[in-house]
Amino acid sequence: MTIPLILASLQLGGVVPAHNVIVFGKGESAALHPSTPVPQAAAKAAFSRAFRTDLEQPAEFAAPLDLAAFPQWGRLVAGASGGIQFHRSFPGGFVVRVALDGLLPAHPYILTLNGNPKLAGNANLIDPVPGGGSERYFDFQTVTTDARGSYLAAFAIALPPGPYDVRFYVKDTADFKIVLYHDFFPFGVE
Repeated sequence: MTIPLILASLQLGGVVPAHNVIVFGKGESAALHPSTPVPQAAAKAAFSRAFRTDLEQPAEFAAPLDLAAFPQWGRLVAGASGGIQFHRSFPGGFVVRVALDGLLPAHPYILTLNGNPKLAGNANLIDPVPGGGSERYFDFQTVTTDARGSYLAAFAIALPPGPYDVRFYVKDTADFKIVLYHDFFPFGVE
């Protein structure tokens, strides 16, 4: 799939992501199915209900953003492409659709939000970048591509309230090199 087709698939209201995943924190996520129980904790339950409602009647998404090779610290994967589309604001977290193509088949990749100490939201991300001073990141999910090297999902990622201006990374689990990214983009958490 080429980037224009991936971005078009993100825009189509009828395209249902292969997976709907809710991320409550580091290492704490669940695929969302009709039978998935609502969490007991009040904040998690509210976030889960908000995401379920959004999946049924989506709020407006921002225009799709393409994911590209990351020349400075990444590794080129010939033919790799992707895109993200997200709500500019959401209660309790960040909702994003992710479409990837042209990656290694049946291979795990890490999806990451990466901050900058000079930009909004950096302090709210979970982990400090090794050797990066006060720069922080959140490896929010490890995903595995299908037999064609593709992946399509919607994520709801619980984050503290406030404005954010972050990068989106797709990192290879084999060497942690960034294979796709989008530079800084703003969103808000209510």
